[in-house]
Amino acid sequence: MSLRGVLVAVTFCVLVSLFPVHGWCLSASDQNFYLDSLKNVLESHPDDDIKKLDALTELGWETRRQSPSRALEYTKQALSLAEELGCDERVARILANMGHIYWRLGDFGMSYDFLFEGMHMFENLGDREQYARTLNHMGILFHARGHFDTALEYYFMSLDEYGELDLVAETAKVLNNIGLVYQQQKDLENAEEYHMRSLAIKHEYDNQRGKAYSYSNLGSVSREKGNYEQALAYNEAALEIWEKFPDKREAAYTRRNIGNIYHSMGRLEAAAEELEQTRDAYIEVDDKKGLAQVYNELGKVYLDMGDLERSRLNLEEALALTEIIEITPFTVEIFHSMSRLMYKLGSFRQAYELQERYVAIKDSIDSEESRRRSSEMRQLYERRSRELDIELLRRANQVSELNLEKQKIYRNFLLVLIILIAIMLLVIYYRFREVRQTNRLLEIQKDEISKSNARLQELNQRLTEQKQKVEQINLKLKKSEKELIAANLTKDKFFSIISHDLRNPFASIVSFSRILKRDISNLSSQELVELAEELDKSVIKINNLLENLLQWSRTQTGKITFNPARFMLSEVVADSLKLFSSNAREKGVELIDRTRNGLYVYGDANMTRTIIRNLLSNAIKYSERGDMVVISAEKLDKMVRVSIADEGVGISKENQKKLFSIDSLYSTFGTNDEKGSGLGLLLCSEFVRIQGGDLELKSKEGEGTVISFTIPAGDPGK
Repeated sequence: MSLRGVLVAVTFCVLVSLFPVHGWCLSASDQNFYLDSLKNVLESHPDDDIKKLDALTELGWETRRQSPSRALEYTKQALSLAEELGCDERVARILANMGHIYWRLGDFGMSYDFLFEGMHMFENLGDREQYARTLNHMGILFHARGHFDTALEYYFMSLDEYGELDLVAETAKVLNNIGLVYQQQKDLENAEEYHMRSLAIKHEYDNQRGKAYSYSNLGSVSREKGNYEQALAYNEAALEIWEKFPDKREAAYTRRNIGNIYHSMGRLEAAAEELEQTRDAYIEVDDKKGLAQVYNELGKVYLDMGDLERSRLNLEEALALTEIIEITPFTVEIFHSMSRLMYKLGSFRQAYELQERYVAIKDSIDSEESRRRSSEMRQLYERRSRELDIELLRRANQVSELNLEKQKIYRNFLLVLIILIAIMLLVIYYRFREVRQTNRLLEIQKDEISKSNARLQELNQRLTEQKQKVEQINLKLKKSEKELIAANLTKDKFFSIISHDLRNPFASIVSFSRILKRDISNLSSQELVELAEELDKSVIKINNLLENLLQWSRTQTGKITFNPARFMLSEVVADSLKLFSSNAREKGVELIDRTRNGLYVYGDANMTRTIIRNLLSNAIKYSERGDMVVISAEKLDKMVRVSIADEGVGISKENQKKLFSIDSLYSTFGTNDEKGSGLGLLLCSEFVRIQGGDLELKSKEGEGTVISFTIPAGDPGK
């Protein structure tokens, strides 16, 4: 490698270490030298992937203004290499760069996709500074395409991020961008406020170029407000700064603004003098677009001065340049100016023809702009719909890891969302068809300019309403997600309580089995009987708990079968009393049946048996020796009320509120230290509801409890 090559490579490495990505501004000659040094690094280090990646990234960014197409090629190579190396941070930064380059190429869809992907990668990586920078670029994208409300949303998000990171200098750029949006929306008060806030920060950090831009923007706002003296002062302050820099373009642009302000003030001689100096500066820097604009402005100034020949010459020069560089929107202004000139020259036919061309081109531009906005809004809705689908699928995969029951719930939820999205897409499609039909009408009715503008306003209103509908759907989706998470947490808590309640009886069984295994030969018959009885009690507890758990899970998954039929209530009551008779005798509790024979009900006999069994179990559990448990039934209008009353310990009002909620699964020890899960009452409540009845609890602490439930006396469908 030559000595110059070594020096270039060393310079590049130092610059990259100090400024990882596009962190400095260079003059034209320094810029060319820097680009040559980057290309030299590519040639000199073909096997050093990191240096090659840095060089490709910088080449793509630094050539974005002069040649966006070439910049895109460099950046694609950098992206491929970064993905191959697995450098996520580099990948995110390059994606954001590609989004910016596609913006310069005028490809809204690709720009949005790459910026959006880069933005979310920065968010996931926790790189908040680059995340804020990409939010700002998203704002620039929507701002440039005329979607001002969306642009402001991204700008304010970027401003918040920079504010939290205390990156004051960066906030100045975002404040300036917000001011420009308000300026284009004709909200001049807000525009002036944000430009002033940006200028204050630039003064604090002595950012000369930034101050010049802010002065120019404030001058434009003042001019639109009609405060020409203030506008002139702002632009003169900007010009004073720009004349210190070697690049004469910005100085020429500011001088052109001063000339236009003089024109607005009626100082035509001063306006002509400033604009002629601007013309000479644009010729020197070979800025054809700026030159065309200043020729047009000179033409209008001379037209107002009455120097029609000079006006004609300047306007013809402007028109010739626009045909060379093809800036159609600007051509419209020139035709309008030339129409005025021909009118003053007395060439009314030419004036009319030029006016017709002015109207035709303006209508064409308006129609094309309308089609472009409609297309971009459609692309945006489609992309956001896809993003929503991806997010929903990601959440579905997370939920699916819990258990099969949750998978089914979420699958149904996802199906509903897909249907909603499909409906939304159909609505967007029909809205888009309406927009397309409106555009066709605008093309046919070119001569009705005012009507066309009204229809465009109507179209914008519809698109805004559609956006609001999408936002409402997003809010509903977030609400559903919260409800699903809450349900999952509740079930997790439920299973935690059940597992805790299973532990004690299983521990008893394990303990008794070890005693039998170790001492069976030393145990007496009485001791063996006692051990068997304790084992039996533990097994019964587990069986009851598992039975209740099975029944509850079936009610929640919809697998339980409801088989209603007409049956005699007293038979079910007698079976349940028989089941608990020995338990009641052992505890010294008297069971009394006051249900009369011949009383029929219509419901599921098994569910009713489960309800009575659980209620009897609780009544016995919380009764003292010598207490009575009474079960009775009475026929109402179309229902039968079954009541189970005990004289036990009762339940406080505070604890009564906890009995029928899965969030609490409230349970206390019985009078003989019996332990329950609290699931029985919850299951009773669910079975009563399934059969079309109501469950009611009346209790007073220390005086006993009465629990009643209703069941249809006959088939409700007849």
